[in-house]
Amino acid sequence: MFARYTRALAAGAVLLLALAGCGSSSATGDASQDGKPSYGTVGVQLSWLKNMQFAGMYVADKDGFYHDAGFDKVNLISGGSSATSAEAAVASGKALVGVSSPLITAPAIVNEGAGFKTIGALYQVNPFAIVSAASKPIRSVSDLKGKKIGVSDSNTLVWKAFLKANKLSEKDVTTVPFSDTSMLTTGQVDGYIGYTTTGAAALTASGFKATELLMADAGLPMVGETLIASQDAIDSHRAELKAFLKATIQGWRKALSDKDQAVNLTINDYGKDQQYSKQSMDITYDREKAIIETSETKANGLLTISKDLQSGTVKTLTYAGISVTPSKLFDTSLIDEVISENPELLK
Repeated sequence: MFARYTRALAAGAVLLLALAGCGSSSATGDASQDGKPSYGTVGVQLSWLKNMQFAGMYVADKDGFYHDAGFDKVNLISGGSSATSAEAAVASGKALVGVSSPLITAPAIVNEGAGFKTIGALYQVNPFAIVSAASKPIRSVSDLKGKKIGVSDSNTLVWKAFLKANKLSEKDVTTVPFSDTSMLTTGQVDGYIGYTTTGAAALTASGFKATELLMADAGLPMVGETLIASQDAIDSHRAELKAFLKATIQGWRKALSDKDQAVNLTINDYGKDQQYSKQSMDITYDREKAIIETSETKANGLLTISKDLQSGTVKTLTYAGISVTPSKLFDTSLIDEVISENPELLK
């Protein structure tokens, strides 16, 4: 999944230079005849193809939460290897909100001067993990020494950050190009960098017993599947963004309490073209739920970003050679207001 980050950076860099100052083209929120706000149609640029990681948005759309919030329609725009990046879509006004990662948004802010802020985060736990065979498990940083780890080109940045965070040199661990999971199952590598949502659990379900070491548990905390918006939208379309955040939280609360609906909408509706298997989406759902719902979100609300997570994310970015302050990367005032004004979202 991390491959999308590198591709998005390359595809969006030129567009960001030209459009970073552009505002959202979304509706202004005129009142409808019944006095309720009317935001018209808006776009949301997803970070990848329509899979389980957007299930809460599917529910918010299908169950009418977006409509009730004042939107005539919310277009969930698929991402992918050749798709527009979230940053480029937000900068151009194609999307009110984009789903991205600090590893993309922070460089855009620092290097391109782009006017973006992260306004919410779905994943409260860094989803990257080192996947290994259960027969030869890598359970701690010390287990890595002398091992051969498969790392795809697109995961080089996070791997180097992980090594630096844990004071490991490239001599301590042998890094080899990674192509697919058969490199682990056939013993060509001792482990590989993957996503917890599709890593060890999926391999074990396929018949190869595997385990994983979450990078979040080994010195590399970072939020993921972040929601970004332009500074112009934050300034000029605040009520609209808050309405979107509230409806998205409602969608995710429903999705996290109704696995059958979340999986069904992903397989048979929004992600139908991808021909997902129920088994794979069941596994992804379970793993995602574990990194979406935490003790912090139970106390503070879904999509919130605590001060500790902001600091941890910024520190992780520093290990990756990206220097940014929390105030430059995050604006949690909208999500905090949404939770404060709608305490039922915590029930």
